[in-house]
Amino acid sequence: MVKNGGMVHIDSTTLFQTHKDLLFAIAYRMLGTANDAEDIVQDTFVDVQQAGFRRDVKDEKAYLCKIVYNKCKDYMSKTARARSAYRGPWLPEPMLTEDPAERVLFQESLATAYLILLLQLSETERSIFVLRQVGSFNYAEISYIVEKSEANCRQIYRRAKQSIGQIELRSMPDPTRTRLLIEQFVYALQNGDIAKLMELLADDIVFAADSGGQVPGSLVPVRTAERTARFLMKTSGFVPTGMITEIEQVNGQWGLVLSLGADILYVFSFQLHNDRIQAIYATVNPDKLIYIRRQKNRV
Repeated sequence: MVKNGGMVHIDSTTLFQTHKDLLFAIAYRMLGTANDAEDIVQDTFVDVQQAGFRRDVKDEKAYLCKIVYNKCKDYMSKTARARSAYRGPWLPEPMLTEDPAERVLFQESLATAYLILLLQLSETERSIFVLRQVGSFNYAEISYIVEKSEANCRQIYRRAKQSIGQIELRSMPDPTRTRLLIEQFVYALQNGDIAKLMELLADDIVFAADSGGQVPGSLVPVRTAERTARFLMKTSGFVPTGMITEIEQVNGQWGLVLSLGADILYVFSFQLHNDRIQAIYATVNPDKLIYIRRQKNRV
């Protein structure tokens, strides 16, 4: 640690290794975009490396989260118009994660269905909810980060929790059972077994595909088991020859990654309830697959 005027310079490499996972976890849940979350974390450490900490900073973790929070807030303001004009359903960017049995870093809140709920909150509600749930900050620390009174933070958190709680994910499904269901789902599609597929789908299933208008497909969610099964059977015929389908850890749960050579073309996430598929989220927008493609190619 080196003191220089009103600033304190510390070992930025150690700082980065200590806090980068938490900062990424917070930024990703606030934005729903892994690439942007990674950029914000990198920019935060560049800023700190160049400027150092003020002498009055007593909590490095909270200070770093405050910088990330402000950068996320600025980013959301700049992209609000583009987000509102987005064509079709907007889904969070998928990412590869560790074995769900480990369930590290609050992987329950990494599930695609849960992230969608978070992104339906207001920016302030989402920020405070994430800081409390993922960052485990107390209200005094949250007050410092978001620059609102502790009482206000408590009220906002309570309101956000009530909103999430109305449709909150019940519990993490059993990983073994989840994988078996997905294997059966793939088998039914590959063999054109619509009766088997119907057995796996909940009656009120929702299928949503995020293409951003860049890839042909439905720009509105498909609902009910019969319509979803017929839609999947129809579109599975468009899969290119040589496509490889792999069951991978996607956002803390088993999902599907479909690739052609080194290029990932489709990523499927699932929400299960009572041993049936309640929702299917398909990401096909090439821009949304850049991060997971980089992850896959590093393995």
